[in-house]
Amino acid sequence: MTRRQPTVIDTNPSSSFVCDYVAGVNRVLSLPPYLLVDNIGRNVELWRFQAGDPEPTTRTIYDRTSYPDDPIASLLDVDLHAAFLRRDGHELLTVNHYGRARRFDLPAPAVHMEPTGELQMLGDTERMVMADDCLVASSPRGEFTDDASQPGIFLFEPLPPSWGSPTPDVPRRLASTQALADWGVISALAVTPHATRLAVAAGLRLGIFTLMRNGAALALGECLWEAALGFHCQWLHFDETGRLWAGGHRASAADTADWDACRGGELASFTDESGAPHFTVALPDETAWGYGADPVALSADRRTVYVLGRDASLHVIDVNSLALRQLYGALDTATSVTGPSLGIGHAALRAHWLYAGFSRGGFRLLRYEVRESRDSRRV
Repeated sequence: MTRRQPTVIDTNPSSSFVCDYVAGVNRVLSLPPYLLVDNIGRNVELWRFQAGDPEPTTRTIYDRTSYPDDPIASLLDVDLHAAFLRRDGHELLTVNHYGRARRFDLPAPAVHMEPTGELQMLGDTERMVMADDCLVASSPRGEFTDDASQPGIFLFEPLPPSWGSPTPDVPRRLASTQALADWGVISALAVTPHATRLAVAAGLRLGIFTLMRNGAALALGECLWEAALGFHCQWLHFDETGRLWAGGHRASAADTADWDACRGGELASFTDESGAPHFTVALPDETAWGYGADPVALSADRRTVYVLGRDASLHVIDVNSLALRQLYGALDTATSVTGPSLGIGHAALRAHWLYAGFSRGGFRLLRYEVRESRDSRRV
């Protein structure tokens, strides 16, 4: 049986600097009405959509670097670890591998975006969330930065209303407070929609903490509950109904630097207030886990979870029945770039489409239509 194939969309591989590294996508983030695409070692694209349209109306790009003569440094300069929309969608905040935060005005006035301010966070913090105007980051790992490897999480002072010069030689460094150092390396973070609770995962350990205000600053409160997981957690998500979703690969592959060893695993759901478990379900062996991966996406109605395979297959979990089925097959060899394994996967839902990029999948996105007919559900 031939399964459906996703639509292949070329991204923009142009850049103002030269970095001959692998061709792939390092992040895909849904920031309605935008979709952010991070092309490895080339640029960051921002696609703007009209409601209900599968194709973007505008595509803007940021392809500058502070290290034009250093290929690896320039790659990490456009290697985004986080991005957020602020000020009712009129401001984009990005944070790169070095912890350099850049602010952009939206909508972008030109095809090439230019930052309007810069700040400095801790470098090499893979996971980052925002609670009001305060950023919370996972453990710095110390690779290619001046910031040493440290355990636990870091809560930063509030973002200032004025950021100063857009390209300062030494941007202002935001102060931060360390917490949960005894937890070791933090692998996933999530914050509730109203920024009152923080979920923290350190491999097989999961906990939920209250978030409090100490004046304008953010402080970590009591641990509401803690659970031992049967998988190495890499993905956390709070929904609007008081449920926490957690996913990760098999615990046997704790070193996520070897992304091809990160396989299978589970998806679990908990009541965020009490930690009462709702369910745990096994994930496909080919799930595209890896350091910084986001191969899992929850539908807006919370009835379906989409799981991206390393071969570009797409799988569906029905939350009510916990049935798992395959919606899209592996990418045809004629359109594959590196063979059956496309590396670390990143997925983002927008309306009735799921967009996916892979760290070894070329400068392109794959678009999957996930609005299904009754006949397609029988496949």
